[in-house]
Amino acid sequence: MRIADRYELETVIGHGGMGEVWRATDEVLTRPVAVKLLKQGTTDDESAERFHREAQAAAVVNNPHVVGVHDFGPYDESFYLVMELVVGKTLAVALRQGGPFSPPLAARIIAQAAEGLAAAHQQGVVHRDIKPSNLLMTADGTIKVADFGIACFLSDGPEEPAKNGGILGTSYYVAPERAAAGPVGPAADIYSLGCVLYQLLTGDPPFVADTPTGVLRQHLVGVPVRPARLERGFRHYLMRMLAKSPADRPDAEDVAAWCWQTYLEAPTDSMPQQLPPHHAAAPALTETIAG
Repeated sequence: MRIADRYELETVIGHGGMGEVWRATDEVLTRPVAVKLLKQGTTDDESAERFHREAQAAAVVNNPHVVGVHDFGPYDESFYLVMELVVGKTLAVALRQGGPFSPPLAARIIAQAAEGLAAAHQQGVVHRDIKPSNLLMTADGTIKVADFGIACFLSDGPEEPAKNGGILGTSYYVAPERAAAGPVGPAADIYSLGCVLYQLLTGDPPFVADTPTGVLRQHLVGVPVRPARLERGFRHYLMRMLAKSPADRPDAEDVAAWCWQTYLEAPTDSMPQQLPPHHAAAPALTETIAG
């Protein structure tokens, strides 16, 4: 199947809430790409606007730690989005396969993700859905932020509710201000990234419950257990990222700098790979959180 008389679709490599992603070849530039197609049946005005917003948000961010966007357009009463093809796996898959990461390696991963988020925040873009399945890791350890499907611009108005009256996102990684339906800024991404760091270190997100609502309640009032095997400075910084108040969290540039320093100062014999597997990544309760 060919899109826009240019992109030859080959095989499905991923599925999301709004569409499916294909490995494809750009026949004009003779290079491999990823093509995301908006699902049939989701071409209402709201879905089309969100898909267009995803393309706009990702396209304004130019950074080696963000999946690049090449093209966007209409196709067969729907839309397509052409992106950089990243060969590797998500952090969610890495956690399922190998369990938690050593602290130095977790710091290296988060440093790269923070660099990607810093570039987004500088362009006024808030990702709003940072989680292990939206962070891609290549064979050489490069991390790329993916899926700006529910991203917003700081110039936008208040966050829109989901169709069911809840909020968009995945409950394990939602910042308290989003759980409370408050104003959302770059600090919300830092909290989510802190949840990812916590999971990289322990195998589980900081809060787990039987329902999405239960998880959201813990984001609002709960106190995460401090990972015991972390040195004191690392534990303190992780808790800063998970601060309830956005004003108490570091910004993305600070997170990147701190994590790189932590990684580079670690003894070389403490950072080769993941720890032996004994945890599985927590399943996503839902892609759209009920209110």
